[in-house]
Amino acid sequence: MIGGAGGSWPTLARDLDEAHARAAGAAAAGLSDAALGRLRLAGPGVPLLADAAVSSATPFLRAPLLARISAARRLHPAGTGAPTTCPECRAPTPCPTALALIG
Repeated sequence: MIGGAGGSWPTLARDLDEAHARAAGAAAAGLSDAALGRLRLAGPGVPLLADAAVSSATPFLRAPLLARISAARRLHPAGTGAPTTCPECRAPTPCPTALALIG
């Protein structure tokens, strides 16, 4: 579970895991695409190769995304505890932006 100031982000963690699974599936389909001709891969190793390729790329994709989400999250706190106002948009916490970020 991805944590952050003011709470956890269970839906974000789930969404990222689902995106990883979809990307690995797409990579496997691409590796075994008939359009590759002689370069086409087949067999039980294709899903493992695809997952490895996605896993290698994932940190480069996730890090900038999570950094930006974290920065936005700091601007829009969840407002745990006593009712407060979001310091950025002045809406009651959790503001719509915080709700969108934490799910």
